[in-house]
Amino acid sequence: MIRNVLFDIGKVLLSFEREPTLREFARYSATIDERDFEFGNVFVSPYWEQMELGRLSPREYYEHFRKASGCRISFRHFVLIWTNHFTPTHEMVAYGRLLSGRYRVFFFSNTDPIHIPPLFERFPSLLFFEGHALSWELGARKPAPEFFRRGLAKFSLTPAECLFVDDSPENTRMARGLGMQAVDFRTAAQAIAELDAILAKN
Repeated sequence: MIRNVLFDIGKVLLSFEREPTLREFARYSATIDERDFEFGNVFVSPYWEQMELGRLSPREYYEHFRKASGCRISFRHFVLIWTNHFTPTHEMVAYGRLLSGRYRVFFFSNTDPIHIPPLFERFPSLLFFEGHALSWELGARKPAPEFFRRGLAKFSLTPAECLFVDDSPENTRMARGLGMQAVDFRTAAQAIAELDAILAKN
């Protein structure tokens, strides 16, 4: 029986586009022409992943970002742009709030401390969850099995009682392999229909 519903955040509950973020940062680069500004100038490997694993602080990441991007902006300005291009997926947020009245709802997400918890303050409509398992707190990122195991252990959740929704097939595949049911998010209407169908059988 499903007792717990686990939501990814990015591209499920909050939509975001990286291109506007790149274009905005490119305006402030002193060393790279806007036409040559790329994803790796902002999302700098391996430091971006290290921040999502909780091994690098936001300010440490900011210093790597400055070197890679040539942007001469303050840390506060960096954070503002880094978090600026998010919008709620209203249908999913409303659906999550509805489910929270009948199930235990948790957020399971790869993210960093620049995004979470600040985005909860910006979008209080998201505050329907009982708890969250975040990569930077767990020290593991999806689809690593350690992420799921640590997240489930954090709340003493049984995999067979969990239904997980995520936009990445890699992540849902791992969740299923660990004994959960899962839905691949493509659109809000599709995900809600599939979630309803699964929950109706449980």
